Amino acid sequence: MNSPTTLESGLTSTGNLPMGLPVGSELLALDFTDDPNKGRRLLHALPIEFQTFAVVRQANTGVGGSPSSIPTRQLEFLTIPTANHQSSELQNAAASWVNASTTTPPMQMMTLQGSQVYWNDKRIAILAAPERFETLRTALIEAFWFDAELASLERELATSWPEMQNDMPLAFVFDEKSLPRRKELQRRFQRIVSIRARMLRLSPHVHSPHIHPPTLASQIAERYRERTRLLHRHEILGDQLEVFERVYDTCGQRLSDFSQSRTGHILECVIIVLLVFQIVIWGFEILTSLEPATVVQ
Repeated sequence: MNSPTTLESGLTSTGNLPMGLPVGSELLALDFTDDPNKGRRLLHALPIEFQTFAVVRQANTGVGGSPSSIPTRQLEFLTIPTANHQSSELQNAAASWVNASTTTPPMQMMTLQGSQVYWNDKRIAILAAPERFETLRTALIEAFWFDAELASLERELATSWPEMQNDMPLAFVFDEKSLPRRKELQRRFQRIVSIRARMLRLSPHVHSPHIHPPTLASQIAERYRERTRLLHRHEILGDQLEVFERVYDTCGQRLSDFSQSRTGHILECVIIVLLVFQIVIWGFEILTSLEPATVVQ
């Protein structure tokens, strides 16, 4: 296991820095969690509607914390101080470090105001003047998390297509044999509503308008959205969710109609049985009242 490195800023990094980097380079391992525990350095708090915090991972203790603080995702962050972001040696070192993580999406790169940024879905590396690190890091942490959250929703919905196709016939016919699937349908509908709610929380940040005059943070967010196609992916996800919502809304209506009809039929049967029972009692009373008269004759 790599030993933790104590940095000048007081933060703690896990893992070893790539070879040949200038003094002041920092490698931070971040957790995104809903509870910044004591003893964990809070690096950034995401917008309040997400209730999520980027914290520096505890050295030598892994994730740690209570069950409520288990990280939702993780990120490694490398900052390289330099006055020349076009240095081929530093660019190669940063790109190699990002590419070294096992990941399917290819590495992305952007150049902005004398800064160079490399990233994928696990790592981010920055080449910039030290005074820009805080702004760059804050903006990239948010952009990374929005992208990762949307990717999580896409994966969750993608795994639901076979289930939805299997449930589609119930949107047309719901009968007695379908009743055991009621809780299953309810669970799937709740999952779709949850995905819709999480997607809507992302909407203001995905559809955020351009800021004038532009700032370094706003330009980073805009470039990140463009490179990762956040806007188009968000719209496509919304279109796909409409299909799921229509199917499960119809299934719910069919289930409600069947349940009401079934309840009505049961009540009708009960009423018929009671009426028959009442008629039998009346008939018995009439017969018993006629017996004495017959004996007298």
